[in-house]
Amino acid sequence: MKSEKSIIVKVAITVVSVALLVFAIMRVIQYNSLVTKRDALKAQVEKEKIQLEKLVDEANCDFDEEYIKKIARDELGYRMPDEIIYYNDLIK
Repeated sequence: MKSEKSIIVKVAITVVSVALLVFAIMRVIQYNSLVTKRDALKAQVEKEKIQLEKLVDEANCDFDEEYIKKIARDELGYRMPDEIIYYNDLIK
């Protein structure tokens, strides 16, 4: 009778130990995943800060005629009436 109880106790302790080990391993995997995600988000925040600084600089600059021409040419694809644009689609 006593040996049956000790076997049951040993089995119970083994099961609990294995369950705790599995739980600990799952937590370590989850922690590593969250650290990776945090690092990716930090990199994205830095990238967005740089973009924000660029936009703030553009917003704070003077809107003179050259700036307006640059925006119209670069971002909107406009050109001056007497300007001729040549495109080269040859592969270098």
